[in-house]
Amino acid sequence: MKLRVVPASQGLQWVKNGIAVCARQPWGFLSLLGLVVTSTILLSALPLIGAVVIVGAMPMVWMAFMLASRRVLSGKRITPLLIGELLKTAEARKRWLKLGSIYAGALFLVVALGLILGPGPSAFVEALEKTQPTDSPLDNAVVLKSMLVWAALALPVSLVFWHTPALVYWGRVPVGKALFFSAVASWRNLSAFVIYGGCWVALQVAVGAVIQVLTLVIPSPTLMTVTAVMASMWVLSAFYASLYFSVVDCFESRGTATEEDDKDALPSEGQPARDDLPE
Repeated sequence: MKLRVVPASQGLQWVKNGIAVCARQPWGFLSLLGLVVTSTILLSALPLIGAVVIVGAMPMVWMAFMLASRRVLSGKRITPLLIGELLKTAEARKRWLKLGSIYAGALFLVVALGLILGPGPSAFVEALEKTQPTDSPLDNAVVLKSMLVWAALALPVSLVFWHTPALVYWGRVPVGKALFFSAVASWRNLSAFVIYGGCWVALQVAVGAVIQVLTLVIPSPTLMTVTAVMASMWVLSAFYASLYFSVVDCFESRGTATEEDDKDALPSEGQPARDDLPE
């Protein structure tokens, strides 16, 4: 396994590849995302414990989408049952529990620091209480400032954990070393990740603008609500599908990984082939 440094323009290519691979099996990716969303809603009903489980499971969710993208490229169909395959062995469950616990701890530390460095918990709660149902919470300056502080703190954490699930699952790298390798890979390819993130933000804004225009043209609130939800879920599915490309492009594997050998090695360059994806 060797670190690769890619040009900044590769960030745009990751976005294009994610959209292209998601378009091959849109309902497969949407069903996988639907399982994640449904599980999140159900777990949210459990005070505190539910939030910890949701956050802690995110590295495994990222890995499930990376595995899905790889299988689509191999010409195989994907289903929501893909997530269960990551938990087949006791060793795998132990690794995900360890990685998820570290990730949950890091994000809850981000929340705590955000409350300290931002406007403060009381001001944040008061601002939310004053928000009318028809208003966006981000229209409130206090809420917006708090969200920006949290985003600034969470971004470095995300980049540190970005490659870790694949390094742990495919590369069999210990969690501590995987976090270090992931941080170095993200830093060395930071320009590509800036382009990558900017493209996804721009795409989400563009989709939102299109939905707003359609709302003025089509006088059906129910239809437009469904359209907006489906469009947002598809963009999110394409984003998760693109994780595979943003991860494997940053590392070179010394061997090849086959579908039957998913857990043993990172995919080598050109495995699976993606010659027919947009350039």
